[in-house]
Amino acid sequence: MKRNMIKLGDVATYINGYAFKPEDRGEVGLPIIRIQDLTGNAYDLGFYNGDYPKRIEINDGDVLISWSASLGVYVWNRGRALLNQHIFKVQFDKVNIDKSYFVYAVRQKLAEMAMKTHGATMKHIVKKDFEETLIPYPSLKKQIEIGTNLDKIDNIIVARKQQLELLDELVKARFVEMFGTLHDNENGFD
Repeated sequence: MKRNMIKLGDVATYINGYAFKPEDRGEVGLPIIRIQDLTGNAYDLGFYNGDYPKRIEINDGDVLISWSASLGVYVWNRGRALLNQHIFKVQFDKVNIDKSYFVYAVRQKLAEMAMKTHGATMKHIVKKDFEETLIPYPSLKKQIEIGTNLDKIDNIIVARKQQLELLDELVKARFVEMFGTLHDNENGFD
């Protein structure tokens, strides 16, 4: 059986964010979303209060792809914001594709894309190589089925991680309850 494949460049238009200057970042306005804000490695959110190209505005449900320093695919869900450089906003305007399926298909290709990165200090993938990357392109019905199943699996993984964190806290609490702490040791343990 031959699998249908499609180039990422034939799926959608990829809109790069804006190169905000340090002096553009302020305390009021719309948040400026950088790669660190997507990966969870930033705690220094900047804001922009001025005119901007409408194409860099992002809203809940937008699919974002970081293509420099850290490759990743994200579904934005934190309200209206502005897209910084080195991140594509995916505009689904070329073929009929399920967003959830697209996200998983691109995530699966990230390792392959990482081998095509360029640069010495800040590795990045060039847009041409990105757009030439092939992903499986089954029927829309099959895409929805795959996306739905992978969403369920993802939700189970998140729930289990939360459960493990809570169990870890319980173990620590029971340990302290049974043996005390270094400073509060009623039983005189060494």
